[in-house]
Amino acid sequence: MLGLLFLLLPVAMGYGWFMGRNSVKQNDHSAKQELSIKYSTGLNYLFSNQQDKAIDFLLEALKVEDDSVEAHFAMANLFRRRGELDRALKVHEHLVRQKHLPNSAKQQAVFELAKDFLSAGLYDRAEAMFHKLLKSKTYGLKSLTSLMQIYQSTKDWQQGIALKKAIAKTRDVKLLHALANFYCELATTALEQDKFIEVIELLDHALSHDPNSSRANWLMAQIYENHQQFNEACQCYKAIYEQDKEFFPDVIDKMFLCYQKLDAEKAFFRFIRKVYDETGSTSALIKYLSYIEQVKGPHQAKQFILSALKRRPTIRGFKHFVKMQMDGTQSENTSENLEVIRELVTAYLNVKHRYSCRTCGFNSSTHYWSCPSCHDWEQLKPVRGLEGE
Repeated sequence: MLGLLFLLLPVAMGYGWFMGRNSVKQNDHSAKQELSIKYSTGLNYLFSNQQDKAIDFLLEALKVEDDSVEAHFAMANLFRRRGELDRALKVHEHLVRQKHLPNSAKQQAVFELAKDFLSAGLYDRAEAMFHKLLKSKTYGLKSLTSLMQIYQSTKDWQQGIALKKAIAKTRDVKLLHALANFYCELATTALEQDKFIEVIELLDHALSHDPNSSRANWLMAQIYENHQQFNEACQCYKAIYEQDKEFFPDVIDKMFLCYQKLDAEKAFFRFIRKVYDETGSTSALIKYLSYIEQVKGPHQAKQFILSALKRRPTIRGFKHFVKMQMDGTQSENTSENLEVIRELVTAYLNVKHRYSCRTCGFNSSTHYWSCPSCHDWEQLKPVRGLEGE
């Protein structure tokens, strides 16, 4: 009860101001009496624990005027923060119905009402409200962002793409990145149906809006591989490295297979050595070690990995070192001991998360293009550090 009284303090203050301002106007005496009755009735409902009726009467008692609008917004926002969306909706709908409000206040009321609908999961009503504000200088960008969130939740990729002109005008990096991923979602469906031309066109659109979309190049590489165009696929994988070095470890093996098809393994290992020198990636290190072992022998490979682990120790690197030791040992007892160590390290790595969201810190053993927690696109990347890359 005390909490609700606190929430309604702005109402009481607004009412006191209204009554005080009009106390000198004798011709408004009957209007004051009517408001007093409504206000008293509202308080009676409040004290009798009929809170919804209380809000109705108090809203009617406190007429919306220019200098009392903020009190209404404050009250509605408090309701929303308390999770009482039905009451926040009631206040914001009351504001939207006021015809005499200035344009800025009207737009704010519509935007806040749209947010209420969105929080309540009423996507169709929220969508309609946000569309009304797309040309607003104050709420246009926020409304576009909210609409893209709605279409992402409902997987209505075409509706999001329909906003591409409005998004392009904003030049907002995050919105352009989301738009590119909408194209990628459609391209994924087309890829499953092996629609080569359609996939390429969709991914070209994605990259035109967001040249840094590693996902678009990842999908482009898949379609090229499916059609035996391995050189083009390799170029896509190289582009991914330039776009997102943190994501690149996930495509190293696929890239290697393409270079094998082209009979150009030496070129691949030159590139991977460059990747390792620039990033210290454990995946790049392990892949490059196979080349050293093949060309220079096991001893040189072991020396290389020992030097690498001293500079930048990782558990995955240590596991690979143990495997190399096992492959080269002649003693049965030593081999058994190393196998135990390898199994322990493997078991440890199996329970650790492979990916971490760079936006919210969400951890996962499975890769998602959209983070299940914060819903940001392309932010779930291989873990770095001792337990990762």
